[in-house]
Parts: sequence; C-alpha cells; structure tokens
Amino acid sequence: MLWSVVVLAQPQLTIEEFGQLSGTQQRIDFMADSNMLRIDWPTYQLILKDIQAKNDPKAEIFWHYQCVRHLDYFQKSEIFNQEIEVMLRFAQENDLKAELVIAQFYKTLRLFGGGELTEQQAYSEYLNGFEQIKFLGVEAFRDYNLFVVLHEIGRNFYQLGDNEKALETLLLAEKVAKKGTHFQTLILNLIESIYADKKDYPNAIIYAKKIYALNLTNKFSSVQDPKNWYPIFWQGLALLDLAQYEFALGNFAEGETYADQGYKRYQAQEDVNDQDKVIAAFDALQVLIKIKLKLGKLREVEPLLKKVEFLKQHINFSEDINYFKPLRFYQNYTSYYEAKKDYTNAYRYMKLASQMEDSLKSRNDKRTLWQTEMRVKASRYQEQIRSVEEDSRVQQQLRNVVIAGLVVLTIFGLVFYLRIRKDNKTISEQKTMLEKSLVEKETLLKEIHHRVKNNLQIISGLFDKQARVAKDETTKRLMREGQDRVFSIALVHQNLYQSENLATIEMKSYLKTLVKNIEKSQKSEYQNIRVVLEIDETVVDIDTAIPLGLILNELITNCYKYAFADRMEGEMKIQFSQQINEITFSVADDGVGLPADFDIQKTRSLGMNLVRGLVRQLGGKLTFTSSESGTIFTIYCLK
Repeated sequence: MLWSVVVLAQPQLTIEEFGQLSGTQQRIDFMADSNMLRIDWPTYQLILKDIQAKNDPKAEIFWHYQCVRHLDYFQKSEIFNQEIEVMLRFAQENDLKAELVIAQFYKTLRLFGGGELTEQQAYSEYLNGFEQIKFLGVEAFRDYNLFVVLHEIGRNFYQLGDNEKALETLLLAEKVAKKGTHFQTLILNLIESIYADKKDYPNAIIYAKKIYALNLTNKFSSVQDPKNWYPIFWQGLALLDLAQYEFALGNFAEGETYADQGYKRYQAQEDVNDQDKVIAAFDALQVLIKIKLKLGKLREVEPLLKKVEFLKQHINFSEDINYFKPLRFYQNYTSYYEAKKDYTNAYRYMKLASQMEDSLKSRNDKRTLWQTEMRVKASRYQEQIRSVEEDSRVQQQLRNVVIAGLVVLTIFGLVFYLRIRKDNKTISEQKTMLEKSLVEKETLLKEIHHRVKNNLQIISGLFDKQARVAKDETTKRLMREGQDRVFSIALVHQNLYQSENLATIEMKSYLKTLVKNIEKSQKSEYQNIRVVLEIDETVVDIDTAIPLGLILNELITNCYKYAFADRMEGEMKIQFSQQINEITFSVADDGVGLPADFDIQKTRSLGMNLVRGLVRQLGGKLTFTSSESGTIFTIYCLK
C-alpha cells in the first residue's frame, strides 16, 4: 500500500517527453529503473513504437530488457517468455554482443528456475556468460545492472563448490555494484563466506566489517527506523561473524565484545512470534556462550543458557533449515557441564553433539561429492554442446550440397549428371575429412590423458623433492603417501592413453604396476614381505578405477606402516574379482592385527577417512576382520 502511494505521488512521464529526446543514451536513461515506476503500460508501448520509428536498435533492446525486469509491476508476467525470446533474436540479428549475454542470462535463469535446466547445464551457461563479460569488459554492460547478473552467477558457482570462480565473479560484482543496495550486502556476504570457508580469517574480517558499516548507515530506507529488521539483521550477523573469526584467531576478548554487540542487536528486536528473529537471537547466543565459556565466565553463561532454553520452545527444529542448529547448543552445554565438573550431563550432551556431527559430516560429504559430480558433468555438457554444434555445421554443409544438386536437376538435366559426380566427390571428401576428424579427436583424447598423466607426475615429483629436503620424518612420510596417491591416479591415465580402448581400464595390469610402486615406496630394504596377487581379467571405467586404486594404495600402505612395522618377514594377499555385476576386492596380511578397540567408523586417520569416503562414492560396502594372526579388509561394490 505504501509503495502505491509513493508511485502515485510522482509525476507521470509522457510519450511527448520521450519524443523530445535526441540520442540513444538519453532514451535509455529515460527508461531507467527510477523512471519505470512513473510510466504506465500504454505509454510504455508507445515508447517502443517511437524507438522503432527512429530505428534505434540499442534503445529497442533496452526497452525489452526493462520490460522483462518490470513485468510484475505492469501485471504482464504472462509475456515473460515471449519477451526473453524477442531479446535473444533481436540481439543476434543486430550483433549486440553485450545485450545477447544479458538475454541469455535471463533465459538461463528462467529455465533453471522452472526446472528445465539441470545444475550442470546452468553452471555451463553461466560459465560461458562470465567469460563473455570478461571478454567484452564491464563498460559494455553499464546500463544493465551487471552486479545483479554477476551476483546470481557467483552464487551458482558457490553452490556448486567452485569457490575460486565464485570469488573471481563476486569480486568483479563488488566493483560494479550500486552503493547501498540490497545486492551490495548479498555480494559482500558471499565473498566473506568464501574467505571463511578457506579459513582466510583476515580477509573474512575485512568483508564482515564492510557489511556492518554498510548496514549501520541504513541506506535502504530514506528514514532511519530502529525497528527496520533488515539492517539490524545484517549488523548483528556481521558482528557475530567477526566474533567467530576473532575466536578462531585466538582473540577471545575481542570476540566477546563483538558477540555481545551482535546479541544486543537481536535482543532489542526480540519477538517470539517472528521465527526469523527468534532464530537470529538463538544463533547469537551460541556464539556468545561459546566465547564466555572459553574465558571461564560461568556466572555470565548461566542466565544466557536459560534464555536459550526459552527460545528453543519457539523454534521448529524439524524444518530442514533448522535441523542442525542444536549442534552448537549441545557443544556449549558439554563445555558448560565439563567446567562445572558435572561429567554425567557433559557426557550426555557430548553424545548428542557427536551424533549430530556424524549426521552433518555425512551430509557435507554427500554435498561435496555432488558438487564435484555437477562440475564434471557441466564440463562434459560443454563438450557435448561443442560436438553437436560441429556436427550441425557439417550436416548443414551436406544439406546445402544436396539442395544445390536438386535445384540443378530441376533446371538442367545434363548439368545434373555432371553435378552429381561432383557432389559425390565432395561427399567422399567430406567423409574422409570426418573420418580424419574422428581419428584426430581420438588422438586428442589420448593426448589429454597423456598430459594429465604428465602433470600428475610433475606433482608426484614435487612431493618426492619435498620429501627429500624435509627434515621431519612425519613430513617425509606424508609426502611419500601423497606421492603414492597421485601415482595411483596418474597410472589410470597412463593406461588409458596406452590402450586402444579409451573408456576402460584392465585392472590386472593396473593393480600389478600400482602394487610394485607402493612396495618400492613403503617397504624397507631389510624386509622380506611377499605379495600374492589373485586378480581376474575384470575391466572397469575410469570413474571406478581411480577410487579402487586409491583404496588399494591406502590399505597396502597401512600394511607396511602398521602390520609389518617391526617385522622383517610377512605376507600380503590381494584379491580382485568380478561376479556378474559385483566387484569383490580384499587386502589381507599376516601381520600383528588391529587394536582390540579399533572402530573403522570412528577412526579419524586421513587414510581410513579417505577409504570410507571412496567406498561411499562407489556405493559399496567395507568390512574387516582382525586377530593376532593378521587383518583382512574387504570391499564390495557394483560395477
């Protein structure tokens, strides 16, 4: 209601005023966002006719762009798709490159929002769009609110885990963003989140302070309103983020000051009937309590815990967005009862926190794998598009040849015979070219595998060099382990480019070579460890071979490190077989066995965490048995 009053209070712009403008930029400025709310739909249509009469393509496509963005205001949302297609066609016909990028962005946004594009397809489209923006330069988009486009593209990259590309996009968005807008805060917040994910806390602090300063002035409202929740929310969130970053850096007193200030912002806005405000206060209290517990201020913590208990009653934790919020609550209670030496309650809350941490870790592992899969699929999707476009061009050439032949047949009978001979020759040459192109593509694919293998070998060499110069034995061991892991991946690419079949790996040869490399790297020259291989003729694709190779690397390395740590002799048996569609893979040793309390699901070692994650990636199952006479690890997975 307030919005409509503001609109009606401004003078209506007329077609007569527009007709007096003399240049493209003046016309575009007339249709700027601030003026769109002063033009009714009939006048806006008359403006289009005036632009068309003056033959001004850039102003005409800007008319459609503003139409797309303000259709809800004009209550014409049903023509959204039609206007998008007009923008695309008009930009292509008039070779308006920047406008074509904008039109393609809004089309991708519409299709993705409507479920007509997958995540990887949207990622691919946005990636192409961002490269075009960099190529054309931001000045080419100065009339098109480029920061809105870059924010959406950067957000998509961030959601798919491509933090480097997201940061590049959002830093550019920060440079071109209109000051004091809602999008400026959102852009700064995403940049801050990326730095925080990277544990780059000094830069995260810089951006949290930018968000606080921006919202402190409350530029989103012409009148400073202490009840305006939006700037208060961002002020509080920025202060709480600063508290957590200072805490991570060990600056607990500074962190407490920020946390106190952040909580007070939300405390002043308390309203149990507003779920957003309740959750904001609940989250703020968890940060504040954690810091006060670290500083040993138990008396100050106790009333804060009572406040948390009160707020809990007004939060729906069954909703997905709130499901993991009790985790920090459980962790704080654990620390509180430990400080009180009430170990019964401390253990109870520690158990609840542990269960939720396991659930959160599982979800994060799945999300990380999903993000990686989406980016890989996006890359494949781009290759498919390029391949289809190339095939389409070849087919178009062939169609042109055939059409030309038919026209000649209709007009000139004699020439038809000669032309057919010529066309047949052309088709034969094109077939030869296609066959040559196919061979070149296969050669290129082999070359790609070869270069990937070479690059991985360079990385392996760097690990080796680092291990040789390292003085600390732990560092040397970690470098050697990293080198073995890289080698197991490089070996897959080596087998692929040396093979006639570029899609599958013959596991027998691969595993033999891999085992020899691990033996060379891990076995002491004084040890006599016999390795028995029982491997059938199974072949698998690259997506299966790499995880299996990494699993084998970790299990055999563990045998040398622990099973035969103080023994000069021993035997290791590696079995690999396929039954119908199931692969069975085991590593057995006659070593000292695992500790009696060993729990494969709870061990925190990097190697076993990697094995568990890779088994989950394969959709498989990991089991083990152990005694004083040795240990057997077995993996089952579908081919």
